[in-house]
Amino acid sequence: MTESRGVGALVLFSSNPQQCVQFYRAIGVPLEEERHGEDEHVHHACDIADVHIAVFPATGDTAAPVLGEPGCSFVGFAVDSVDSTVEAARSVGAEILQPPDEFPWGRRAVLRDPDGRPVEIFARPG
Repeated sequence: MTESRGVGALVLFSSNPQQCVQFYRAIGVPLEEERHGEDEHVHHACDIADVHIAVFPATGDTAAPVLGEPGCSFVGFAVDSVDSTVEAARSVGAEILQPPDEFPWGRRAVLRDPDGRPVEIFARPG
């Protein structure tokens, strides 16, 4: 049996790539413009803790499934301050699905990115 060695990439396709990049930058994801070859679309990417994160333009304009619906998945980003991250996201028009609250594993909130994907942000206690 094989075992996963961890998450290596998170690739997001967006019908609103500039808004999507703006949202992820607001929550602390340092996306930068990239192009790997002349024929490839410009996209934005970065690496966080050995995970390559990329935002590519999508070919359609379908929204992501709503939180809890079949096909829905969401990523969680650890941040220093949930409250200041929520405010930064709000400043670029993000919708707050679940406002900041305390849980046994730390403070968390859930936002919606411009394509409708839920995005968890959390700060571990201590």
